Amino acid sequence: MNIFEEVKARVSAKDVAMHYGLKLNRNGMACCPFHDDKHPSMKVDIDHYHCFGYEAHGDAISYVAAFFGIGQYEAACKINEDFALGVETDHRLSDQERQVIERQRTDRARITDIKGHFQEWKRKEIDELLECEQLIEQSEEHLMNADPHVVYVSNGFAYMMHVKAIIGYWLDILCMGSEEEARDFFLTDGKEVSRIVANVKRAGETILGRNSKSA
Repeated sequence: MNIFEEVKARVSAKDVAMHYGLKLNRNGMACCPFHDDKHPSMKVDIDHYHCFGYEAHGDAISYVAAFFGIGQYEAACKINEDFALGVETDHRLSDQERQVIERQRTDRARITDIKGHFQEWKRKEIDELLECEQLIEQSEEHLMNADPHVVYVSNGFAYMMHVKAIIGYWLDILCMGSEEEARDFFLTDGKEVSRIVANVKRAGETILGRNSKSA
């Protein structure tokens, strides 16, 4: 057998992908590292992987080649060395090749980490904005049955009405917009979201608290 056959016979595509950082769920699905994947679209089995969104397909060696941007032979040699498979070959990765591969691995890990933090921020902001919408709706219902004078003197309620449409617009971007639109939103309005959320919560607590006392 040649090195390609030897490597694939001794280590699975699943073990290789996981070794280089791919996180699989119980069904063997993962977010594809070869495109901007929001939901797991890559299936990894023993002898191959397949992305249903990007249509990427291959075995353990082609996965490493695509992941690190190297040739098939270099990928086979890398797996051979990293897994200590002991396949005889005349090729050894040079120090320069190792540095390039390590830099690519570090860059991919950093990008994955950034994406993870962004998705966490996105989920958090959606929850916060939905809570604000609920507070505004509750405040409107309470004030409909309150003394009309309370509505006119409530600066908090006026503020809520002012930002109501903005909150709805932001939710549309985060829930239904593209990933690029969500990233642009994060860069341009990310800090503004926190400020408005805090103000709406403060206004809502004041209005609902005042109503509960008068009741």
